Amino acid sequence: MDLPAIKAASRADLLACALAAARNVLGLLHDAEMLAGSGSTARAYSLAALAVEECGKGLCLTALAVLPRTLRTRAPVGRMLEWHQLKQVGGLLVAAVPIDAPGLATRLSAMPAARATQILTTLSLPAEEADRLKRRGLYVDMDRAGRICEPSEITETELISQLARARQAAVSAALLLGPAAQARLANPPAEVIELASALVNALIQEGNTRTPEAAAHIMLIAVRDLRDSMAMKHAERTPARATRGSLPKGGGRRSPTGGGRRRQPQTGWRCDAHFSGAWLLRYWAHARVRAVLPVGQGC
Repeated sequence: MDLPAIKAASRADLLACALAAARNVLGLLHDAEMLAGSGSTARAYSLAALAVEECGKGLCLTALAVLPRTLRTRAPVGRMLEWHQLKQVGGLLVAAVPIDAPGLATRLSAMPAARATQILTTLSLPAEEADRLKRRGLYVDMDRAGRICEPSEITETELISQLARARQAAVSAALLLGPAAQARLANPPAEVIELASALVNALIQEGNTRTPEAAAHIMLIAVRDLRDSMAMKHAERTPARATRGSLPKGGGRRSPTGGGRRRQPQTGWRCDAHFSGAWLLRYWAHARVRAVLPVGQGC
């Protein structure tokens, strides 16, 4: 991809590119299924792995689209769109947590922390395997021990597992093409922007290491930052409960004696049980009050 063009693109153009990637996910899965049915195990595996990776690319393009312009100019676009293992991890995340309503970001922010950590820490192994076998399915290679590796070595079991992951990713890709998801992205809610910002900030801060473990770690940091940010915003929107000694609602005040009873707001005359008659007489004499209490409002 032309990285300067991506940085200069408008939100509408980036979203259009993300939708094109989602359509390509469906096409790659279709071709992988056709090849698998004809017995082309290795080629089918490679296309299924590419389908998951393309789904991750769509996620990265969507993140770039919803970012504020000031942050997008600092985004490491090359790492987001050319780091194959990061795109694999992103695609696997979308496969594990579908983007149907209320959306990926909302699901991740509301998910229990232990569950989110469990999902994200298990993505590096299948991402590494898919990235390695994707090339194996297309090319003859030689490993570090000097052994020649051929596409025919990819097994039926490996293909079945990869097709299952590609199908899950395709479900989210199809949902992204729906009108509800497109309307949400055209006017993204706060949690979508927070997730995109958290992903970019994690990429900026975590250096240039490109391994499956580093990719999964960056996604984990992004999700943790999203959860922390949304929890803080929720706390700011939630009124604090009145604590002992604080002013109650309506402007009433605690009794100066320290008891549990509250005085009512001083908006008119009131006779409380602990106000003695002598105290009232002295108050009235001092204030020269000529009014009398209405009938029925005595203690």
